[in-house]
Amino acid sequence: MVDVLLGSLATFVTVPILAWIAVYWITKRLTKKKKRSFLLATDVTTFFLILSVLVIMYTIWSLSFIWPIMVVLLLVVIGITFVFWKQDKDVGIYQIIKTSWRFNFLLFSTGYLFLCLYGLIIRVINIGW
Repeated sequence: MVDVLLGSLATFVTVPILAWIAVYWITKRLTKKKKRSFLLATDVTTFFLILSVLVIMYTIWSLSFIWPIMVVLLLVVIGITFVFWKQDKDVGIYQIIKTSWRFNFLLFSTGYLFLCLYGLIIRVINIGW
């Protein structure tokens, strides 16, 4: 049982889109609400995307990028807070964190795609030489 759980987690970190599909499918079956299922799948997948970007960066450059990623996460929260403040919106910390987390989904999805392509190109070039 533990092996299945660890295998699933490793698969979700390696290919985060599978985590999104699994969470969306399960929550859609349980709740019958497409929008809520979509948002929950996005929220859960963000965690796997962050881990995946960390692993890919470590694989490509053999360096740990934990601190830079933590700084990026913090800068996103600060940026979202600043935008809400400039719009004179009175929002709570929950709204800021939720918006930041969803923005991080877009940011790390893009990073994941670019890093996968970059890693693939680098590997192909290194094999060709």
